Amino acid sequence: MPDLVRVAAGQQDGSAHWFIYLLFLIAGLLVGGTWAAYQAENRVMTFIGALAAAAAFAAALLWLLGEVG
Repeated sequence: MPDLVRVAAGQQDGSAHWFIYLLFLIAGLLVGGTWAAYQAENRVMTFIGALAAAAAFAAALLWLLGEVG
């Protein structure tokens, strides 16, 4: 419980996590671009977009879990 209190006390305004929010935003935009490439039947861009979206989402999630834990 003291770790939770320490984390909550150190991050009062939420501005320290702007990069995590940005990564989630980029991941969402990449998913949209991947869907558009899939509908256009462009397999190469679908694959590249899916890999980039997965990488951005994984980075954001791991960064977020690293900040909490």
